[in-house]
Amino acid sequence: MKIQLSSLFFLSICPLLAGIPDVAGPISGDVSENQVTLWMYAPLKSKCTYSYHAEGVSETDKKTGDLKAISNQAAKGLGQIFKSTLEGLSPNTEYRYQVSIDGKPNPDWKGSFKTAPVEGKSTSFRMAITSCMKIGRPQGSWNLLLAEQPDFHLTVGDTHYADTTDPTVQLKHHVTYRRVEEFANVLRQVPTYAIWDDHDYGPNNSDGTAKGKEFSLAGWKQAWPNPVSGTTDTPGAFFKFSRGDVDFFVVDGRYYRDPNELPDDDNKRKLGDAQFEWLLNGLKKSKAQFKVIASGSVLHHSKVDGWRIFTFSRHRLFDAIKKHKISGVMYVGGDMHKSLVWQHHESDRVGYPMIEIMSSGITNGKDLSFATIDFDTTVDDPTARVRIIYGKGEKVHTDKTWRLSQLSHRE
Repeated sequence: MKIQLSSLFFLSICPLLAGIPDVAGPISGDVSENQVTLWMYAPLKSKCTYSYHAEGVSETDKKTGDLKAISNQAAKGLGQIFKSTLEGLSPNTEYRYQVSIDGKPNPDWKGSFKTAPVEGKSTSFRMAITSCMKIGRPQGSWNLLLAEQPDFHLTVGDTHYADTTDPTVQLKHHVTYRRVEEFANVLRQVPTYAIWDDHDYGPNNSDGTAKGKEFSLAGWKQAWPNPVSGTTDTPGAFFKFSRGDVDFFVVDGRYYRDPNELPDDDNKRKLGDAQFEWLLNGLKKSKAQFKVIASGSVLHHSKVDGWRIFTFSRHRLFDAIKKHKISGVMYVGGDMHKSLVWQHHESDRVGYPMIEIMSSGITNGKDLSFATIDFDTTVDDPTARVRIIYGKGEKVHTDKTWRLSQLSHRE
């Protein structure tokens, strides 16, 4: 039976208990100047194919290929995950694509994406930021997000509330929510990057001691079309990507986190030493105008589960930015079921205003809010315009702009 969805509400009828739909997706992600990754979920033993063409080019000139079935799937006893990277694309170009299953296309499996500009080149673009999404809640904010026409979408955790490290249960939640019409429309038409937070990593407020975290990581890496995550020596969900001359460092605030209840002293770590060094080295080497650090955790507004109770780690990051004169750093977090933008009260440790964008509760929050950032590095003094948009009331709640000169160290 096919369930009809309204524009605002998706009624939860215990879909996780009744099994999961046969198909979810497609999703595009990891979009660079010359490639994109497509993701699809389909019945076992099915064959998935794709076709694509640049906007304005005749469909008769489309290119085709097979989506590759993931072997060694972490989730057991379910359908099949397919994921492939399309290469040889042109920079800063709109593309249309169609996925077919066993030779049969479907209008719901059509999508679009825009490739990134050449890395390092001045550019302007809009990104959307979300977190905390839940079935059984109003879903209309996804329509507002799509109307904003972002070039890509970054979701910073709590993409479901499975509260387990079991990848089979997690995939059931992923697939079920990706069948929600409003969310599915975004995933098909806006390239998406994702990092987990506690509820889609393990239990509530979970940390590096979570049992089965390695299985959770294996499932997560298969569940999203993200860039390659972690390093050879340091597994994790963290990764980096670029859009023109803006770099994004998406950090994993769970896999190596020390327990929240430990004393807040110099021995307590938020990211683990190896991941912190990866982040710091990346920031130091970056030639981008803006450098965005993104994570599920917030810097200050959580008294029980964010950087606020990891003073050593927070000061270590802030002090390093100042010591190495790394300009243009901004922070993005989620988790709190509300959205805001503010200047951290310890910005003197950074050497310029540390701007945090907290974007949370697009469906699981009172205001049903999300954030957008418009970057423009084509102007003499590059800008980052941040807006907080409330789904409740359909209004722009906050609209602030910072210039790179404001987020730079004085000589």
